[in-house]
Amino acid sequence: MQQFDHLLPGINGLLKTYKVLLLTGIVTFSINALYPLNAQNPDPEKSIQELKEGYLIVRMPTSKAKIDTLTARVAKTTDPDDKLRLQKQLDDAIGERDTLIADYTKAFRELYTFSHSAYYLDYEGRDLSKTPFYHMDGSLMSKAEIDQKPVFYLFFDRAEDGNTDLLIIRDKEGKEIPSPFPNRFSRSGLNFLFLKVSERSFADWRVEKMNKRLLKYWKQVL
Repeated sequence: MQQFDHLLPGINGLLKTYKVLLLTGIVTFSINALYPLNAQNPDPEKSIQELKEGYLIVRMPTSKAKIDTLTARVAKTTDPDDKLRLQKQLDDAIGERDTLIADYTKAFRELYTFSHSAYYLDYEGRDLSKTPFYHMDGSLMSKAEIDQKPVFYLFFDRAEDGNTDLLIIRDKEGKEIPSPFPNRFSRSGLNFLFLKVSERSFADWRVEKMNKRLLKYWKQVL
């Protein structure tokens, strides 16, 4: 077989190229299956009318990866000082997660009236056909409650500069609704400056602002 040894590098190269092409084809097929290349951008006027009759489902961030990592590090370390430091970081991360979810579910219950609303936890959202959805009071929803209505998703995201956090509404295919549909709700605005001296949460201010802008645009397209 040694007479064929000089062919091995070429064969290995061809195999690597084949694997790359195969992987590229699989990825391309998956992307095209989820988001067809000829799919048009969502229509703003149609979207606002559908949202009014449908559901806005919030993708709640849970910081699961960070919390799981800190939990493992607390369990692993034997140094008392490190354990105290890591435990504080873990407690802070859990507190921030719980506060965010509590603040936003309360804000949607009390201030959001434009459409139906619900939420799911980000780490449970890999397959939305199997993802559990929750009412804003925390009770589990039946899929039958939303199957016959238009569905839109609200994502916690960041602006292109990476510094400004945003709330962005996307349609069921993951596409952002273009202007003039009201979208990209950020911390901008003078009202945010007064939150520090008021009893209102940032979630209250943000959700109320979103509700007003959606209602205003909906009335414009009637």
